[in-house]
Amino acid sequence: MSHLKRRIVTILKDDHLDASEKVEILRQLEADTLSKERSATEGMTPVDGDDGEDLKSIEQALAKLGEQPVESGAASL
Repeated sequence: MSHLKRRIVTILKDDHLDASEKVEILRQLEADTLSKERSATEGMTPVDGDDGEDLKSIEQALAKLGEQPVESGAASL
C-alpha cells in the first residue's frame, strides 16, 4: 500500500475529524495529485507510476463521503 493510500485510510477512520474536514483534506490531496500529473504532462517532473492509482484512491474516498471528484479530463490538464 502506498504512502498516500495509507494516509487516505487514516483520514477516513479518524473519529476526530468530521466529514467536511475529511473532504477538505481529500480535496487538497486531489488538487496536489492533479497538479503533479499536470506538471508531468508538461515535462516538468517525471511521471510516477502510482499517480493514476493515487488519484483513483482519492476519488473513491471522496465517493465514500458522498462527494464527486473534480473534472480531471484532458482540458483540465
